[in-house]
Amino acid sequence: MQTSARIRVLIYCRGANAELFRTLVSLSRQTIGSKRLNIALASSAPSEHATREARLLHSSLGFGSVEVLDTTAQNPARALNIAALNTSAGEGEQWLLLVPTGTRLSPRFTAACLAAVDARVQAVFSAHTAGTMDGAPFIRVRPFSVEQLTRCNPVGPATLVRREAWETLGGLRPELRLAMWDFWLRLALSGGGIARVPELLAHCRPLSRQPAWRDGQAKALLVVATPGAFEPDVCRWALALLRGDVWAHPFDNGHIPTPQEVRTMAADALARAYATRPEWEPEGLRTA
Repeated sequence: MQTSARIRVLIYCRGANAELFRTLVSLSRQTIGSKRLNIALASSAPSEHATREARLLHSSLGFGSVEVLDTTAQNPARALNIAALNTSAGEGEQWLLLVPTGTRLSPRFTAACLAAVDARVQAVFSAHTAGTMDGAPFIRVRPFSVEQLTRCNPVGPATLVRREAWETLGGLRPELRLAMWDFWLRLALSGGGIARVPELLAHCRPLSRQPAWRDGQAKALLVVATPGAFEPDVCRWALALLRGDVWAHPFDNGHIPTPQEVRTMAADALARAYATRPEWEPEGLRTA
């Protein structure tokens, strides 16, 4: 374990509500000590953190520092990029910890993640209760492998990331709805290792299920933004879906189709098109 590493905790929040306070309390109970945590709250309602009650809570939890950043006009990805920026209060921070509002971390979360770090590992997450993008609840999952990132995003919502890797990749790409998935994919492509702690150490809110059209468009944009990560047939599906071609449907929520599934999708559409045509003449030809 890295016994002296300082961590900047990035939390995107709307205001000073009970869910945020539960998250902050769970962070204050980390076995590595709350003094090693610098909290950056990227808030769309920063005035709520200026109340006497909020300031008392912030000061009572013993963090190294607490910053409230006004990200009212920013989307979540851009807000997290702002929160990650190094400041004079954050000198010596080697790690970033992304924690969604409402998450409650086991006291051993940060210690277990740091213990899983070696020279190759650039990000660590643990088993969690957020479920999957298709709305399935927490279930036993396969061991993590980077190949899974071309089909779905198995990386947990609460994740420890090496600051150097974050800065090398330029943080999140805010123009993408699936900015976190995109970041893990780019990290893996750059050779950065991602490790999974098998213990259930993060209790997270369920991932929200998107309407099929919105989910499909977001996945297609992810594929187009990183074409080298995906097979040619998958790129063909993404471009066809963005064009509005009838054969390219959004596929399962939170999942990108495999090349074989794309070919099956196109073949089924072709078969349906032939089935709706007028019957052919007995000779097998229809003349003009």
